[in-house]
Amino acid sequence: MTHRRAIWVLLGCTFIWGASFSLNKMVLGSATPLAFMAVRFAGSALLLAPVYRHVDRRDWRTGVALGTLFAVQLALFVVGLAAIDPGRAAFLFSFQTPLVPVLMLAFHWRWPTGRDLAAIGLATLGGWWLTRPAANGTGLGFGAGDLAMIGSAACAALYVVLVGAVANRHEPMRLMAVQFVVISLTAGVLSAGFEDPRIDLNTTTVTLIPFLALAGVATFVGQLAGQRAIRPTEAALLFALEPLVAAAVSFISVGERLSLGQWAGGGLILAGSIVAQVGRSAVVPAVPLPSQAVN
Repeated sequence: MTHRRAIWVLLGCTFIWGASFSLNKMVLGSATPLAFMAVRFAGSALLLAPVYRHVDRRDWRTGVALGTLFAVQLALFVVGLAAIDPGRAAFLFSFQTPLVPVLMLAFHWRWPTGRDLAAIGLATLGGWWLTRPAANGTGLGFGAGDLAMIGSAACAALYVVLVGAVANRHEPMRLMAVQFVVISLTAGVLSAGFEDPRIDLNTTTVTLIPFLALAGVATFVGQLAGQRAIRPTEAALLFALEPLVAAAVSFISVGERLSLGQWAGGGLILAGSIVAQVGRSAVVPAVPLPSQAVN
C-alpha cells in the first residue's frame, strides 16, 4: 500500500469511528446498551467465521483474557453513551490516548516524563472544563455517563498496553475473532443480569446494527493495513480527528451543540492526545487501537 493510499484508508477509518458515536446513540434509543452490544458483536463474530478454523489454544487463552477487558471497556462505553451526547462522549473517550504512554511507563517501572505529565494535565483540565455545569449551560455537571466514559477510556488505554505486550505472538485477525465471541457472550450475560434486555425491531436497529458489526471488522482490517505504510506520529494525528468528526456528525444527525466552553475542554483533551503521541518512537505506539476501531 502506498503512503498516500494509507492516509486515505486511515482517514476513512477515522471518519467511521467518529460517525459511530452518533450511530450507536441512535441504536440506543431502541435498545438497551448491553443487549445491543451482545447482538452487534455476535454479528462481527459471524463475519469472521472462516477465521475460527485457524484459531489455536494460545489464541483462545490470550483472546479470552483480552476479550474480557475489552467487554468491560465496551460495556462502560455504551452505558456512558446512553447517558451523554455523542460529541461530549467522543472527547472524553479520547482521554485514552495520553493514558497509554503513562501506563506503559508504569509497566516498565519508570517515572512518567514531563511530556507525559503535561499530556495528562491537559486532558484532565479539558475533561473538567468539558463537563462543568457552566460549560454546557444545562446546570448539570459531571455525571454517571461521564464517569462511565472516562472509565471506558482508562480500560481502553490498559487494553492497548496489554495488546502491545502480546501482539507479536498472535495473528491479529485470529485474536480479534476470539475477542468478538467473548465480548458478545459477556455482554449477553451482563444484559440478563443487570438490565431488562430489549431490542426493538425497526428501521434503525435493522439497518444500523449490521452496519456497525461490519464497520468494526472493516475498520480493524483497514487500520492494520494502513498503519504499515505510515509513521506512528502520522497515524496519531489522523486519529486525533475522531472527536472532531464525532462532534460534527452529532450536530448534523441529532442536533447536538457544544458550547464554547465545551469546545475549549474538548480542545484541551485533543491537545493532550497530540502531546502524548507526536514525536514518540515506535517503543510507545500511538496505535493500534482495536478497541477504538469497534467503538
